[in-house]
Amino acid sequence: MITLNKLALLILPVMFWTLVTVHAVDRTPIRYRPFRCRNGWSVSQTFRCDHFRHCIDGSDEEGCTPASFLEVPPLNVTVMVGDLMNLTCRASGVPTPIIEWKVYGKQPEAYCDWISEDGIGQLSCRMRLIDSGNYSCVARQLNVTIETTPTAVKVIGNVCKDGFFNEVGRKKMCIKCFCSGVSTLCHAVDLYRWNYTMAMNDWKMKYATISDTQTLNTKIFDEFKDVPKNVTPYYFLPFRFTRDQVGSYGEQFRYQILLDNSSYSRDEPDVILQGYNTTLLFFHKPPLLVNQTNQLMFRFHEVNFRKPDGRRPTRDDVMTVLAYIDVFLIRMYPSKGSFAPSEAPIVMDASTQLGYHGLGKVTRIEECRCPHGYRGTSCELCDFGYHRVMRFVRTGACMPWEWQREEYYKVSTTTTMRNYYYV
Repeated sequence: MITLNKLALLILPVMFWTLVTVHAVDRTPIRYRPFRCRNGWSVSQTFRCDHFRHCIDGSDEEGCTPASFLEVPPLNVTVMVGDLMNLTCRASGVPTPIIEWKVYGKQPEAYCDWISEDGIGQLSCRMRLIDSGNYSCVARQLNVTIETTPTAVKVIGNVCKDGFFNEVGRKKMCIKCFCSGVSTLCHAVDLYRWNYTMAMNDWKMKYATISDTQTLNTKIFDEFKDVPKNVTPYYFLPFRFTRDQVGSYGEQFRYQILLDNSSYSRDEPDVILQGYNTTLLFFHKPPLLVNQTNQLMFRFHEVNFRKPDGRRPTRDDVMTVLAYIDVFLIRMYPSKGSFAPSEAPIVMDASTQLGYHGLGKVTRIEECRCPHGYRGTSCELCDFGYHRVMRFVRTGACMPWEWQREEYYKVSTTTTMRNYYYV
């Protein structure tokens, strides 16, 4: 039989262990650096000097000092393209500041490696031509940050003058940076060629008629049977061939034509592209062969197009249209005395990061250093939180939502906001 004394000896250790474990529970995140309070308790180091007492004795709010820089990067750095650039920054304070880096106000991209430990930050980047710019060190304590004077980094080794890049494989062929008019830093992008295709009679294809190539007054039809019989119809290409197509600059577009009458009009364009109020026309110059399949091909290059007024477009004109194609039309030709959708394929070259397609690398596509609010190889897209407004530059400027809201309230007293899109 268990006596009372023995029972007490069994219960008391359990009670003591229970009391100890209750006091030792740590509710801070699993991955944390502890701060030891004066009374022996521990709290997360992230609570240090946050103007709120987490230690009962308030010791986590004692001895706080603001961050200050002990070592900063030089004001000017010159680096050869392809070389490593190393910057070091050191700061002190309580709690120990976390060192971060910014390039034109953004976090460095994947071409850079950086570490922060005990107030010392190091940045190492394999420099490209587009990596010239202002690099700054930021010391952060909770929500308080200090920033160094930017380091002006110049990357040298471009075979072309500023604002140009050299075509891949041709050292003396320099191409002007487009960059949507918001940057002059670019280089040849490291991408591969690929293509996408569809049949001309695909269910996604629509049809159109135009009344004037000057204004491009276009009427769209979902079904070919609805197209009037007394006008020349056009294929109206669907989404995959429109919108952002800057990755197709200098690449091919191919399709087939079959006709049975050589007396066709040569005054109407074979291909019409329109984007950002710019229209480009392509005319197939050689005569089409009757009762044979004609392979039509052109490159998205300024030498293959002309404007409605007959002038030759510039590279900026072509890139502006490719940045956001609103309308992509292909002329239809009669076969057996009437128009009908063809089963022939359409093939459009583009670019990709994947090289297993076996089509080689693209040669004339740029990659730009985009400022705040822009993304894409040619800065043709607005970053998240920014929306396009057709002002300032030809393709419109990407402005933050707060700016859009202020502009809207200048002309409206309603609370209904306009719709904006990421373009």
